[in-house]
Amino acid sequence: MKQRFYMLLLASALIISCSSDDGESDGSSIVGTWDAIEFNMGEAVDLNDDGTASDNLLDELDCFASTVTFTADGGYSTATTGIYFEASESSFFITCDGVETTSGTYTLDGNTLVTIDEDGEVESTVTVTKDRLVVTGEDEDFGQVTLVFERR
Repeated sequence: MKQRFYMLLLASALIISCSSDDGESDGSSIVGTWDAIEFNMGEAVDLNDDGTASDNLLDELDCFASTVTFTADGGYSTATTGIYFEASESSFFITCDGVETTSGTYTLDGNTLVTIDEDGEVESTVTVTKDRLVVTGEDEDFGQVTLVFERR
């Protein structure tokens, strides 16, 4: 049975943003393009079957990538690899296929980021420095998820 593997990454990555300097730890702006360098879930898994479990999904799936762009006028867009899984009683398979895109608007109040797109409103906690953006949120299936982005 194939199911969409929409982790908070997709939601968080699409939800991260701010054009104000309020809540930013060193006065750096979130405006710009950011690439995911970590996608940390609450539990270590061995998705690539190499014998080593990691809570960073990027260590387990070489095919995964995510980019977020924030504009000064309060808009954002994302491009994230689609992740699909198939599970049975004895096996578990994950594949990457295509790119999922999203765009919408955002507001930032302190370190609380609210993004709005066609699927609704999502709230996350963000910290931004000159070259790093950290987004933390909750996913109903995976618990707390933290995404770390690096400025392009």
